[in-house]
Amino acid sequence: MLLQKIRDHAQGWFAYIVIGLLTIPFAVWGINYYFEGGGPMDAALVGDSKISLQEFQRAYQQQRQRMQAMLGGNTDPALLDGPRLKQDVLRQLVDERVLDQSARDQGFRVGDQQLGVAILALPVFQQSGGFDKELYERLLRNQGYTAAAFEEGLRQSLATGQLREGVSASALVTPTELEQWIALLKQQRELQYVVLPLARYAARATLDDGAIREYFEKNKDRFVNPEQVRLRFVELKLATIAEGVTASEDELKAAYQEQIVKYGRPEERSASHILVKLPPNAGQDVVEKARVRAQQIADGVRSGGKSFDQALQEVKADSSGELEGGELGVIGKGMFDSPAFESALFALSKAGEVSEPVRMPSGFHIIRLDNIAPAQVKPFEEVREAVAAELRQQKAENRLYEIGQTLANLGYEHPDSLEPAAKALNAPIQESGWFGRQGGEGIAANSKVVESAFGEDVLKRGVNSEPLELEPGHIVMIRVKEHRDATPRTLEESREDVVKALREQKAREAIAKDAETVRTRAAKGEHSQTLAAEFGGEFKNAGLVERNATTVDPAVLDVAFRLPPPDAGKMALGTTALANGDQVVLAVIRVVPGQKDALAENERKALAQQLAQRNGDDQFDRLLASVRTRIKVVTYNDRL
Repeated sequence: MLLQKIRDHAQGWFAYIVIGLLTIPFAVWGINYYFEGGGPMDAALVGDSKISLQEFQRAYQQQRQRMQAMLGGNTDPALLDGPRLKQDVLRQLVDERVLDQSARDQGFRVGDQQLGVAILALPVFQQSGGFDKELYERLLRNQGYTAAAFEEGLRQSLATGQLREGVSASALVTPTELEQWIALLKQQRELQYVVLPLARYAARATLDDGAIREYFEKNKDRFVNPEQVRLRFVELKLATIAEGVTASEDELKAAYQEQIVKYGRPEERSASHILVKLPPNAGQDVVEKARVRAQQIADGVRSGGKSFDQALQEVKADSSGELEGGELGVIGKGMFDSPAFESALFALSKAGEVSEPVRMPSGFHIIRLDNIAPAQVKPFEEVREAVAAELRQQKAENRLYEIGQTLANLGYEHPDSLEPAAKALNAPIQESGWFGRQGGEGIAANSKVVESAFGEDVLKRGVNSEPLELEPGHIVMIRVKEHRDATPRTLEESREDVVKALREQKAREAIAKDAETVRTRAAKGEHSQTLAAEFGGEFKNAGLVERNATTVDPAVLDVAFRLPPPDAGKMALGTTALANGDQVVLAVIRVVPGQKDALAENERKALAQQLAQRNGDDQFDRLLASVRTRIKVVTYNDRL
């Protein structure tokens, strides 16, 4: 990011100074210090395996992006950039590496066929109803992965998933444990309570000028006019730019031809295979032995001595671990890095034909063509509007990028004015209303605008901001038009707020005291209904309720089901506050355990599955903790 800013903004004498400063460390240590050596490159050591800083940074950035997407504009920067998130990500990477070593030690393996099926099934790599190799490679490239690194990582993930599933699936729930949970979950409690309304206490709170003045003097820092700014800004919107974009008929037809694969489906083939496996780095004698075995299987099928299905059943029954086979699903051109498999499959002319053995890194494949789905392409006339919309969008995005670059350059070249940029782009200069650090309306509702408006450059130095992308296709550049410092308010300006705060304070003090009195007297045997009438509250007899009852406030239920069961002839008493400040004094009269038949059969099965999953997760966590104690783990938190 820093180097990009230097490239974008360095000009004239500034550029020479920057280049001179950068030359000094390069001359002393050499450029390789920055890219190859000069410092530790590992974030952690797990047994004999290393977690590189690059791997950690990639995982950390991906987690930040997921959290930003989930939380949106409510994201707390301290949460995303603080040490806790980094430590959580590193701990997860360590756990994954520990599990991978445990899975390998226990013999969990994922074959090429299983890996291929998993990749083909991932929705993120699918387009137009099928796997898109170009999309697959582009997404991996954007995330900093090579295909080999991603596939190895997925292979490890699938293997550790087998380990997790093996532990979780073995967890059981005994009938006694299930009955205990049903008794607890379907338990009922007889409940009565008194609600003391805060509004009633606030209304009768008495105040005098002395108390108001004293409260104001003690809390002056609460009664201020906040610091505020007004902005001038230039705004660029993709939708506005797109309105003026056109595309000629020739451009539409050219775009259709360039992306014709998007408007149809290329030929696809379904296939099955038999694989004679090769271990990594197999010697020539091992390769030859596998080739001969594969040729024998292929000759037997192609000569009619046995069917492919019969040969496949023999493969599945083989216990040596040297053979593998089954259906491969739908395959399109370009799905394999090696052309040998694809060439052999698409050389077969009709369903049922079987290929000669095909050498691949995993071994020798014998392929049977199961079905051919011919290519289908929609004519230009049918998809013309879709092509036009996409091309206009693309041209508008390109135009927005160009305008954005111009805006950035002009804003930097003329940091004390927006007029040159507005004139060059034929965009009006707009103004915001007053707003503080909590934001406001319009563009001031965006956290990026607020942060920039009150930042060092824009507020203190009085220069234009950098172009701010508020959302995809929406860019603004701002500068402060007016600024007002925070100023203390007078007592008269603050009187209404002071009176409100003081009334509420006195009301909360009084209501808490009365709630404790009601509870004490109820414990001595006075009836809640009588106490409610005396203290101006409302008595409610909820009767027998379950923990998820909709007729009782959740705050009341939470306390009621946390209280210990009452002794015979007595009540269990508790207090709680509602969201609006009302106080509740509640009494649990009796507790009725849930009955065995309280759940229908399908509900019992669902509960048993949930409990088994919980037990399995607990067992897996204990397994992970146990394995971690046997594997040496060293983390370098100071390098993150």
